[in-house]
Amino acid sequence: MPVPSAYVSQPRISIDGQPSDGLSADVVSLLVEETTEGLFHCEVAFNNYGLGSGGSDYLYFRRNQLEFGKTLAVELGAGDRARTVFSGRISALEAEYPPDGGARIVALAEDRLQDLRMTRRTRSFEDVSDEDVMNQIASEHSLTPQLSVSGPTYKVLAQVNQSDLAFLRERARAANAELWLDGTTLYAKARPERDGETVELRYGAGLIAFRVRADLAHQCSEVGVSGWDVAAKEAIEETGDSSAIGAELNGDVGGTSILEQAFAARKERVVHTIPLTSEEARSLAQARYRERARRFVTGTGLADGDPRLRVGTTVSLSGLGDLFNGRYYIARVRHSYDETNGYRTEIEVERPGLGRPRS
Repeated sequence: MPVPSAYVSQPRISIDGQPSDGLSADVVSLLVEETTEGLFHCEVAFNNYGLGSGGSDYLYFRRNQLEFGKTLAVELGAGDRARTVFSGRISALEAEYPPDGGARIVALAEDRLQDLRMTRRTRSFEDVSDEDVMNQIASEHSLTPQLSVSGPTYKVLAQVNQSDLAFLRERARAANAELWLDGTTLYAKARPERDGETVELRYGAGLIAFRVRADLAHQCSEVGVSGWDVAAKEAIEETGDSSAIGAELNGDVGGTSILEQAFAARKERVVHTIPLTSEEARSLAQARYRERARRFVTGTGLADGDPRLRVGTTVSLSGLGDLFNGRYYIARVRHSYDETNGYRTEIEVERPGLGRPRS
């Protein structure tokens, strides 16, 4: 089904799986935000004053629709682009009484990772991998794990006065994985394995505005990690370098290459951890190098509302010139709606390389 050239971009609201025409018609503004670290959240403001069965009154104070713990879902887009961009439980209700009269009620919701954020523990795990820990935490919160996480087996991992979400995020970073939730399924996968779709946007055609920067300030040639292998009684020394990011460059020139050509080789070290095996040290060094390298080129863009633009999606941008045309990874996205601008999508993107200028 083709997407109409013009359409009403009003969000469609469901409560506990049931569409609500009334709430959908009363949406004043909406914001849905996603990041690579999971825990998506949503804020929706509704008109809260109008004609009811007993005359003019507040519309949504009965708590029969907007109620703590109920599942709020938001669908955006038209035709075959329509997507549910958020589903989560209401955790806060806010009332607004503007000086010009009327009233609004704001529902704030988070996805099921909220449970992990609100559970804080101190405990230790022995002889486990990051995937083992993620499976255990998922089970404790009645989530179904879908994991593709590689890495070493650790002698000991400690969760010290951390929420389950903070600890899960820490382990995901160590394993070069990203977290997200779909319903009650917990996903943790390396970026190249997320299988997000590719969306094409052109400046002036879908992409309203874009600002981009290639910055060497935090780039490095390699990241080194040291440790001590107790069993072998020998020192550990491992590094992460440009070989850890090569598959993601797609023919672009990486930040490390430009850094060494423009200035000099710069080596960094991770000193706040003591790995006990070479595999553990290598995994950490490569993860820390990738974090820096992937953010060599970063940008923020404003696009026509498009529910296909999600964290994990690759966006192919054109009309920007040789240096900045190309494929970017969406690391953060905000879907917004208001009565002035309608539906728009703001994206934060990154990539490890700069386009090659034409000769």
